[in-house]
Amino acid sequence: MVSFFVPPGLTSEIVPVGSRDNLMQSPPAALGRITSWRQSVRRSPTPTAELQAYRKYNEIIPLYSAVEGEAPWRSNPIWYRTRDGFIHSGYVQPVKNQPQSEVLKSVPEPGFWGEISVPIAEARRQPASAYISRRLYYGTIYRVTDTVADENGNWWYRLQEGLSRSPNLYVRSTTLRRLSPHDLAPISPGRVDKWIQIDRSKQTLICFEGRREVYHTSVATGMLTLETITPRGSYRVIIKRHTRHMVGGEGADEYDLPGVAFPVYFTGSGIAIHGTYWHNDFGRPKSHGCINVRNQDAKWIFRWVDPVTPYDTYSQDVEPGAGTRVEVV
Repeated sequence: MVSFFVPPGLTSEIVPVGSRDNLMQSPPAALGRITSWRQSVRRSPTPTAELQAYRKYNEIIPLYSAVEGEAPWRSNPIWYRTRDGFIHSGYVQPVKNQPQSEVLKSVPEPGFWGEISVPIAEARRQPASAYISRRLYYGTIYRVTDTVADENGNWWYRLQEGLSRSPNLYVRSTTLRRLSPHDLAPISPGRVDKWIQIDRSKQTLICFEGRREVYHTSVATGMLTLETITPRGSYRVIIKRHTRHMVGGEGADEYDLPGVAFPVYFTGSGIAIHGTYWHNDFGRPKSHGCINVRNQDAKWIFRWVDPVTPYDTYSQDVEPGAGTRVEVV
């Protein structure tokens, strides 16, 4: 199994960096996973500072604090302080290492929804197999359909939805947190005045009930090319899913993303609001057309938009006109 370094507590001291305006704050999580092939660690939070080290894909690093520094690109000035210096936040997924003690030794049909609760879970075709079939990342979502104990008494969960290319993989029960019906209960059910505004120029998503703003987050919409731009217009939610294995693209643009959290589709071409774990760079266009949000944002939006999705349902097709309105401006 993968082992992780957990830093001995986060700093609460406010420390100037470069100037008195740049102050360290607590990071969004105690650990970060590198999501690109190589990331630079700098002496100070600026892309021109002295290089201290490189961090590689899937490396797990401590995050001691967050600071607003000099942005490599205008939309994201946030850097994380780690052991050797400062690393830009854009390709560092904030993660937690929360092994689970709960074990469900029997799983009634059709199973339950689970969320990976450690930085990386190693999925295998058989419990205790020496071969790792896939690495599944913190915050991704799967349906658990069975539970099995290996010869050493370790319990494993069998996964289905969220893994269309490799169904029926197994992960240790300690690596996945069960999401109960209460965890996924609808938010503000019965409201008929819900709507969403996605602003491409501001890279924001706002949920409204009437004129009252009830949720606000930064996003990453489609890249500004003919094939990937998120189209402006007025839409309705047409499909809701608890999870999705998203596959597509070609060559350098090919992607293979299991366990994408809580996609809410609003166009017939497959554009959705969904969770994101392959980058942490919100505030500028960078998707293939979908609306990238943080996993926790995707979960909230999924619970809030109409119609209510039953807990046991994997994919819900929405009657025309019955879904929450989505305005892309």
